Amino acid sequence: MQGRGLGGKDSGRRARAGPEALAWSQGLLLWLLLSAAGVWAPGGPLRPLCRPINATLAAENEACPVCITFTTSICAGYCPSMVRVLPAALPPVPQPVCTYRELRFASIRLPGCPPGVDPVVSFPVALSCHCGPCRLSSSDCGGPRAQPSACDRPPRPGLLFL
Repeated sequence: MQGRGLGGKDSGRRARAGPEALAWSQGLLLWLLLSAAGVWAPGGPLRPLCRPINATLAAENEACPVCITFTTSICAGYCPSMVRVLPAALPPVPQPVCTYRELRFASIRLPGCPPGVDPVVSFPVALSCHCGPCRLSSSDCGGPRAQPSACDRPPRPGLLFL
């Protein structure tokens, strides 16, 4: 009777099971890392990462009689962040936000503006996004709003791009 070891019959089976066991352990490690990083969202698999998305915005001027709604691309999505659990003696950790990497500006003309009032409204169009520090010069760094683009007057769909 042959023993189980280097020359035994079971050693062949163990070699075949090796890649399967390695793949299973890699999958388990990935799950643990994603869980520890907080990437899993409640009720869903993964939070959408920072990327350009289409959004409907509103443009209005107090001196003009209408509000125009239009669709553009903005940056939105999840950026990994950390919070210190140590006492407040340490400075806060900067929190990255989903912001523009590359952008261009487009314009829309508000109809019916009286003479002397500039009817042109410019807005950013996201070409690409990344997680980085908030720059107030190009981003609104506040959290999500219930109504991100509300008009004070009844909106009118806009097709007057320049």
